[in-house]
Amino acid sequence: MSIKDKFNSNKKVRTIKAFLAGVEIANRHKATDQIEYEAREMEHMFTLILFGDAIGLPSPPIAVTMELLPLMKDDYERMVLRATQTGNGLSEIASIIGEP
Repeated sequence: MSIKDKFNSNKKVRTIKAFLAGVEIANRHKATDQIEYEAREMEHMFTLILFGDAIGLPSPPIAVTMELLPLMKDDYERMVLRATQTGNGLSEIASIIGEP
């Protein structure tokens, strides 16, 4: 085997290794994105369970709700905002533009 053949062989091996490394990185990003999506959905479900009385669902004991309320302030405000904007195209446009 000549030096040129060895060089080409090493180059092919490096190319294949680089390709496989890229595939591995892509799979990690895809898995991470999926886990982040599931975590967000679980947070949304938890918020809905905790503050379900706003839409007529049975709620947990008030002591639990009041204890978690300071930690869930942003989620509660987001939930109320979405509930008030449902089906109202003008309010959706206004929320995109922002307040003056």
